[in-house]
Amino acid sequence: MVSLTPNEQRHVTSLAEIRNCPVIESECSDEELSMPLSDILAEEYNSDWEGVIFSGAMQACSLRFAELGAVWSTVGNSPTIKGEFNLVNFHHALQVSDPGTSRGVTDFQRSFLSQLCPIDRTPRSGAGMQTYIRMQADVDDLELWYSDIADIEQPPYPPGFIKLDINYCQYLEALLLTKGTYGWQYLFADVSLASGEFTSKGNYLKNMLQVFPDLFPEHDYSSLVPRLEARL
Repeated sequence: MVSLTPNEQRHVTSLAEIRNCPVIESECSDEELSMPLSDILAEEYNSDWEGVIFSGAMQACSLRFAELGAVWSTVGNSPTIKGEFNLVNFHHALQVSDPGTSRGVTDFQRSFLSQLCPIDRTPRSGAGMQTYIRMQADVDDLELWYSDIADIEQPPYPPGFIKLDINYCQYLEALLLTKGTYGWQYLFADVSLASGEFTSKGNYLKNMLQVFPDLFPEHDYSSLVPRLEARL
């Protein structure tokens, strides 16, 4: 039997926390292992990755699961919270031309879009939220970009995308806390959740920080509180 890395075990445990929580109804993935990032880089290196820096920390924290995810919602008398995540193995992510360059209207936008590889999706609900890693050469810490069916924009980048102020390893850390609560990525982006189409996600996040410390007492949610307060 193949041993899990410490980080993989943490994410398997987190998935079990969702699956076994009495006030959460969920549909969870299996935990089948695929290729580690180090093997992908050694065996399937692509010239498109020339100059892209896959740091030692990134390779160490990356997960080998073919996919790891869940779609879930609270039930009963608990405050309403919904969420989903589906972590994509790098073996698949680095080969996907997604979201495609046709959405770009300038050369810069088309170049930017061609650099994006999906690492997290919402396929079970079809909610249209995705997180991408930007395969940009000569960058020590590869950027993460979040895409949503919402009015988000950071010119000159194409509409529908917003940069996150965390790296890949920090993204995985935050996912252990949030369990994929819809809109959790906005806690790490320059956006207001106070009005309009973001209200529902702001409410999910408020309810998350109200309920999750009791549901999952082994996790410390204190770092997320000021982030939410700054966006409401």
